[in-house]
This record gives sequence, structure tokens and C-alpha cells, in this order.
Amino acid sequence: MVCTVKEKLTLSVDKEVVEKAKKLGINISEITENVLKGYTSAEKPNGSVYDAYQKLFDAIMPLLKEFGCRIKIGEGLEPVMNKKGELLHDEGVDYDVFLESDGSFYVDFFDTYIRDIKKIDKQDFFSPEKILSNLVDALAKSKETNEEKMRQIMMAKRIVDAMSETLIRKPSAKSSEKG
Repeated sequence: MVCTVKEKLTLSVDKEVVEKAKKLGINISEITENVLKGYTSAEKPNGSVYDAYQKLFDAIMPLLKEFGCRIKIGEGLEPVMNKKGELLHDEGVDYDVFLESDGSFYVDFFDTYIRDIKKIDKQDFFSPEKILSNLVDALAKSKETNEEKMRQIMMAKRIVDAMSETLIRKPSAKSSEKG
């Protein structure tokens, strides 16, 4: 049996992210250790920013599927041309990029889904820290939404049960009076 020795590590994480992670039951120490294990033992991407982001997104997708949500992973500015076809440097249209649970990327301005990560400008991606913060926010919101849906479903079930009990009982009471 291999005995591993643990060493204490001090890590600074945004307080709000820590609180949300605790509410979700996420063990930050365990996740950090697993990420560091993966980082130190896995092959490094061949210097490609796209490969690194894709590995991050591949790791995130199971959580998005489990919680039924998506996260904002970037934003950009679509340049605007004047009537002469000249680029207006001071103007543009903002757009957001989302990672969907199926691994596709949704770009809101174009209302389109993209499969190839390389069709997104590298400059449009948020930092990994911002993406992880958005992930925790999305998971927390999804959990709250799902809990509220469960409360509503259970309330609807109680109403249906009460209606069924009342409607089933009344005809049998009338039929016994006639009989």
C-alpha cells in the first residue's frame, strides 16, 4: 500500500466563489488536488491556446450536462463597416460566447452554434479563472432553479392527489346512496 503524504497549501480564491462552492457541496481542496494531479501528470498541449481551452471545456461539460446549464466563456466585438466598406475603429457590436452542455459554442449576436473552437477568436475567451467563476455561478443558479422546480412539482402533485382523492371519493359516495 502506497502512503501519500499531504502538504498544506494556501490558496486564495474569491470569497463569493468559495461560498457558492460550499452551497453546492463542492470540495475545493479535492478539486484543486485533482486538477494539479492532472496538470502535473498529463501531457501538456502543444503550445496551442485552443487545445488548452478545449481540454478545460471537455472537463466542464459533464457538469453542464448534469446541471442542465451553459456558461459564458467569452465575449467579443464584431467590427462594423461604413457604407464604403471601411472599418469603423470606434464602433462594433458586442457579442457573448457560451459553452453548451453538448460541447458546442453558441454566439448570441450571430444566433449560431459552432463546433470548431478555432472559429472563435482566441482573444474572445475569458481567462480560466473567469470561466471557472462563471461555472460556479451557473451551477449554483441551476441548483436553485431545480430545487424550486422540485418544490413546484411536489406542490402540483399534492394538488392532483387531493383532486383525485376528492373526485374518486364523491362518485363512490353517490353510487352507494343510490344502491
